[in-house]
Amino acid sequence: MIMKIISKNPFRDTKLSGYQGYFKKASVVVLAIALFLVVYSLLLSFASPNHYAAAHIGETEAVVESAGGTYIGAVADAYYEGEGEFRHLDGSVYEGSFSKSQRSGQGTFRFANGDVYTGSWANDEMVEGTYTFVDGRTYQGKFEDGRFTSGVFSLGSQAAALGFREFSADVEDGALSALNFTQQDGTHYNGALSGWAEIKYADGNTYAGNVQQGVRSGQGTFRWRSADGTEIASYVGTWQDDQMNGLGTYRYTKDVYPCLTGTFKQGVPDGEMKYAKNSSKTFKAIWKDGACTQVKE
Repeated sequence: MIMKIISKNPFRDTKLSGYQGYFKKASVVVLAIALFLVVYSLLLSFASPNHYAAAHIGETEAVVESAGGTYIGAVADAYYEGEGEFRHLDGSVYEGSFSKSQRSGQGTFRFANGDVYTGSWANDEMVEGTYTFVDGRTYQGKFEDGRFTSGVFSLGSQAAALGFREFSADVEDGALSALNFTQQDGTHYNGALSGWAEIKYADGNTYAGNVQQGVRSGQGTFRWRSADGTEIASYVGTWQDDQMNGLGTYRYTKDVYPCLTGTFKQGVPDGEMKYAKNSSKTFKAIWKDGACTQVKE
């Protein structure tokens, strides 16, 4: 039986509003390479039906109109109960399961702006599923209070337009935690936004070590490579502000010797350094602003 119920007191529309998913800018700048992540701001708002005051209608199907929109589906004991559809006045539509007039179980919400969420619901809120933006970006994972909490964000079909061959990001505790992307020039980043990461640059050089907000910082190893990928030199040591800064060792070839050990400043050796020609022959060398000014045996 289909029945139409018009409540004297419209459903109380509860808002899942103020949702803003944003992804902070991260950069990796080495050898004139600058990588910028796009800042995203999203504002999603929709109304959810709640229980209403009406006479006992038993277990049936109904069309219920209210100030918030129209419900079509199963009802029981004056609640939306079971499978149904709620059409909001702004054009957004929910199709799926209800329990006591709240979205509960599996369901799909199609936002008025074209975004779509499909997944599980509890207490009228998104719990875990896939959120697809109208422009092709996606987030797959868990939600809390209508916000991304832990999952994977992907640029999807938007990657090429933003200069990437592919782009994905891990989200933990509502914040961007790790990146995996390849730029059109071949630059590849894989690892934590702040922590350990591996980077391959367009010219073939590589970095493996610690980063802060995508910038080399802490302990790490940089390897200069030839066109065929062969290592031709390396630096192992401390980094700060994306440059060699602090104690480290520079090897002039792929071999252990010759090497230069000491303090580096803004990418060049500075101060008293130890130069080892081989395992048995070493020198003291004084460097200033990247130039060797004195050598002592």
